[in-house]
Amino acid sequence: MRQLELLSPAKNLQVCIAAINHGADAVYIGGPAFGARSAATNSIDDISTLIQYAHQFNVKVYVAFNTLLYDDELERAIEIAHKLYDIHADALIIQDLGLLQCDLPPIALHASTQLNNRTPEKVDFLEKIGFSQVVLARELNLTQIKAIAEKTTVPLEFFIHGALCVCYSGQCYMSEYATGRSGNRGECAQMCRHKYTLQGLGEAREGYFLSTKDMCLEHRLEDLISAGISSFKIEGRLKDENYVKNVTAFYRKKLDAIIAKRTDLQRSSTGICTPPFTPDINKTFTRGYTEYYIEKQQNKVANIRSPKSQGEYLGKVVESNETASQRGKNFIKIKTTTLLHNGDGLCFYDSNGELTGVQINGTNEGKIVLNKNVHIPVGTEIWRNVDVDFQKQLESSNQGRKLPVKAVFRSNELHYSLTLSDAAGNTATIEKTALEIAKNQNKQRETITSQVAKMGDSIFLFSGLEFEGTNVPFIPIADINSLRRETCDLLRTKIIESVETLRATSLQQTTAQYPMTEPHDFRLNVANQKAVEFFHQHGVEVSQRAFECQHRENVPLMTTKYCIRYQLGACKKGNAEPLFLSDKSHSFRVEFDCDKCEMNIFSL
Repeated sequence: MRQLELLSPAKNLQVCIAAINHGADAVYIGGPAFGARSAATNSIDDISTLIQYAHQFNVKVYVAFNTLLYDDELERAIEIAHKLYDIHADALIIQDLGLLQCDLPPIALHASTQLNNRTPEKVDFLEKIGFSQVVLARELNLTQIKAIAEKTTVPLEFFIHGALCVCYSGQCYMSEYATGRSGNRGECAQMCRHKYTLQGLGEAREGYFLSTKDMCLEHRLEDLISAGISSFKIEGRLKDENYVKNVTAFYRKKLDAIIAKRTDLQRSSTGICTPPFTPDINKTFTRGYTEYYIEKQQNKVANIRSPKSQGEYLGKVVESNETASQRGKNFIKIKTTTLLHNGDGLCFYDSNGELTGVQINGTNEGKIVLNKNVHIPVGTEIWRNVDVDFQKQLESSNQGRKLPVKAVFRSNELHYSLTLSDAAGNTATIEKTALEIAKNQNKQRETITSQVAKMGDSIFLFSGLEFEGTNVPFIPIADINSLRRETCDLLRTKIIESVETLRATSLQQTTAQYPMTEPHDFRLNVANQKAVEFFHQHGVEVSQRAFECQHRENVPLMTTKYCIRYQLGACKKGNAEPLFLSDKSHSFRVEFDCDKCEMNIFSL
């Protein structure tokens, strides 16, 4: 049976546990260093605590280890890798292929999307050299994903929700060029979220011309399953706990509905999650949603008005203090059926085109009283980017994940035992001896049942007790409770051990040739001598080191499937003239490769 994995992000231990409790089958988290989000690092001790919690439910823990490494960093990187292996991390997500020439422990490796995994040839190569999972490029469509799946057997991972890099992952050098902060080193300055002046399409105009909306593939999950995806990834290692709770629970519900109607699919983890709220991705951070290029070769995927969160659309203003007889009263009326609350955050685009926020101070007969005087004309579109009632529901959602267990109480005169078993076939039995047979057998059975059912703070959920054997002995309540706790502890240990015995792996030592279809210049992202050796072993003589090692002129700082011309309705479907972008400190030339339907950005 085919297993599906919902993979959730977390910036720290607390958020990771929240993701697990809200339905994640796997989580990915940054380690002490070398993750592609330098602001989201975690200690070995915290990751160890996380792994102990996760493995109770067969939830996998993947550690983001996906930056380029310099020569003087390799020793520490390998030291961290061994520590992560020792605490039973399930996989490392890596970008730097020089690590494969180092003394890595036998831990599973996942090929980061930073490796720009877009073709069957590239994924086939990664499988041959030993990767156990590959994160595909976000830009792929269903046909391309299927073509990769048909030519490889490695599990495929795909982003289904969250922020988008406008550039092909791993191929963006704009931040490094402009600020010295490399996205390939976990320090992206997010040049794509800057406001730019655009020249070359008539009169100069301003906007966030490189800022994409957020990905949302809620309606494409079954299509992705059919195309060959088995791991469904949520972006957001810098997002807060409420975001992760909501989005994880939302996609858990979606995937469970698909699994319930098909006999060929199952979840990859165990346990029941029962969040006390109705998940709604429109009530969390969003710049507006896009399906990106999952179906269309071209698509308008940017929100050039703002890189900030808009939230859920409410409607248009139908009355304001500017149109009412009581001028000076700071209120608006919105044509909406949505219930609003005091403290909710609203936003709108002001007369300068900037996304502006206000807060609700109260409501009165349909009027929404605002916390400050702002100019909001009739007809203005309003969004809610903070729903205080929903946020309170998320904050109070702290229930643990539970494993249903069946109990069997066996007795043979004074000898008795309790066996607990879960749905995965793990069992634990504790045996004891009593001093006498219970005089009231029915009452003793009732007492045993009621006490065994009290699973308390354990991870287990009581789902029934059977009695086997001869007369039930008399057992004091304190002893029954002790028996239950000991059996629960033993079962928990056995479950964790059963997960961890399957984790060892080994890299394949092959001489598979690196695909000739891939760039063989500085875009190989070679930042250390071990990476030079790796590519030599696989048929490539490295002639250019990574851009981070040596800046170059007249090379693409960014290559994208996104097209400004198409976004603005100015696609020429042929050889299009360059455009020019400038922010407060830098200017760039934008060229168009219409044959490939790609856009390249160069420095001036």
